[in-house]
Amino acid sequence: MSAALLSLVVLYATGFGTEADDGSTGPWPQWRGPEGLGVSSERNLPEKWDSDSRNIRWKTEIPGEGVSSPVVSNGRVILTTAYESPKAVVSQNHIALAGLGLAIIFLTRAVIVFFGGRRKRARKKMLPAESGLPGRFEVFLGWFTSFAFIGLALLVTAGRKYCDSVFGGVGLIVLKLGFGDTEHLCSIYQGIPAADWLTLGGIAFLGLAVCVGWLRAHSIWRLLGVGVVGLCAFYFMKLTPSNQWMEKIELPEKLAFIFPGLVIASWHLLKYFEVRCKPGVGLPKNKTSTFSERINTTLEKLNHLEIRWKHENMWRIGGVRSVFFVVLLASLSLLVFIPPNFFEAQLGFQRVVVCVDMKTGNLLWERTVFVAPTERKHADSTYATPTAAADGRHIIASFGVGVACLDFEGNVLWREPDPGYTKNTRYGAACSVVLAGDTVIVVQEREHGSNRPTWIAAFDKQTGNARWKITPESIHECFTTPLVYRDENNAQLIVATWGSVVSFDIESGRRLWVKTIHTEQLVASPTRAGAFLCVGGGTWGPNATIMMRLNSVDEGAAPDIIWQSDKDTPGNCSPVIYDGKLFTVTDTGRVTCFDAESGEMFWNKRLKGGRYLSSLVAGDGKVYVCNTKGLTTVIAAEAKFKILSENNLMGRCLASPAVADGCILLRIANYLYCIEKER
Repeated sequence: MSAALLSLVVLYATGFGTEADDGSTGPWPQWRGPEGLGVSSERNLPEKWDSDSRNIRWKTEIPGEGVSSPVVSNGRVILTTAYESPKAVVSQNHIALAGLGLAIIFLTRAVIVFFGGRRKRARKKMLPAESGLPGRFEVFLGWFTSFAFIGLALLVTAGRKYCDSVFGGVGLIVLKLGFGDTEHLCSIYQGIPAADWLTLGGIAFLGLAVCVGWLRAHSIWRLLGVGVVGLCAFYFMKLTPSNQWMEKIELPEKLAFIFPGLVIASWHLLKYFEVRCKPGVGLPKNKTSTFSERINTTLEKLNHLEIRWKHENMWRIGGVRSVFFVVLLASLSLLVFIPPNFFEAQLGFQRVVVCVDMKTGNLLWERTVFVAPTERKHADSTYATPTAAADGRHIIASFGVGVACLDFEGNVLWREPDPGYTKNTRYGAACSVVLAGDTVIVVQEREHGSNRPTWIAAFDKQTGNARWKITPESIHECFTTPLVYRDENNAQLIVATWGSVVSFDIESGRRLWVKTIHTEQLVASPTRAGAFLCVGGGTWGPNATIMMRLNSVDEGAAPDIIWQSDKDTPGNCSPVIYDGKLFTVTDTGRVTCFDAESGEMFWNKRLKGGRYLSSLVAGDGKVYVCNTKGLTTVIAAEAKFKILSENNLMGRCLASPAVADGCILLRIANYLYCIEKER
């Protein structure tokens, strides 16, 4: 027997051989390929490519935004994406036009007031009424705050596409100043109700405070305006929704957002108080020379000061110009705050399935399957994060807000919405759908702060009828995709979760076994080769890379831990077992290669900069490692570290690669690339 053949026999005997196809039609039918293992049996896979179209068969723009991975079945590439509904787009256009129109009217009127006032004073040879320093400061403050508010209002109504960069910069400053818990609140239109409420509310509150300054000073109307602003501040803070983690926002954090408006409103209120010496009181006029005498004189002056409530023309509102600016600025304040917080969210985001021809890259169809309000989500996530599954006839897509089945022509066969999802998530859906024969399995884990329990459901692929649904208490606060494992007699669903690995019978949902592990919040999904199961990660609390050996379900025993390591454990990137070796990568790009059975570390190296959030994929003697900047490093799957190539497509990449028809499929930024081997 040759050495190569002997090696293959040993690999299969120990359970590390190439997995057989699970019966799904397609080379890459679900997340991480056949059985979700991240391993391809194809040969002659590409090794080098670049942004100058070298070895790129096609490049297709994908509408919307998503970080789900491509799947390939029946000559089609399936992805999920999300974008705003037509009603939301129309609403945003109307708001942008209204905001722009109000701003133009304000600026036009301001120019007329400025030049008209100058001509009037020049004609009558008069000095401006506000010639004194206090008067000039009052005029400057009124115009400066008005223009500042107009600029912010234009940004959030007509300039939405720039909001991420502007408020992201503010959030970065907040983070560097040590206020990391409030960083996520310095953003808008990201599916975080508290951020929309506080950021947009702070801008609108500033606008209302500025409005008050255009009413006549010392009148009853300005006083009432200050009272209205104070009442708005009270209810604004009282009705603030919970933060990203569904926790109550503390009072100092709320006050920080309305602080500029409070300062302006307080200034208007202070104008009603006048500080002066008491009438008829004569102060000593002798000049003092010693320090003590100067102190005594100063104290004597302070002793004769009085604070007097000042009011005049109490019932005069301030003229047509004042009313005009008050109405205009108040309208713009309401436009900034009310639609995004009370109406736009209900118009919803479209959750969409997209189909691309594998040979040509032509976009064949896109189909909206759910329209629902936006939910809280992680900053790295999107509203289309879970990966779909396909069997050549059916396409199963999960979005958190629900799961749906389509045929390959884009017709929706059935939908199963989850109405309680939006209000009970803080990071968004992450678990991809699992297709096991005729059964569709969906897992939605309970997140921290949510009262809704975890649920796992099995649906009939043909009809969408629920075969079983369970709410296990031991499954919570993790974001992994489960694995299907079949031994000689049974099929089981293996779920890695907080502090344990749990197995369920696929036919009934009955719990088979539980194995306690020393990890907490898992994001990296487990992987497997034969009866060997690897669970790695822990983005919060204890973390480890753990290798187990699965036992027969008939024995009813939990798997045995073979070895474990706390060296550079995975964060978000799921590991892969290939050719008898375990490959892991940290979020910072530290790649480790272990002997899968013994745990011996072959090498540990750091790759080039950037974060690494895409899961590993292996095949044809190579391991593909993608970072968030679009750089894919191809590593030899050997016991000696060797970089075969570094390929940069320069774009945001969080999706895991797919392998099909001798090609690598990469989703980078808004494009899907099909990369083939150099001919």
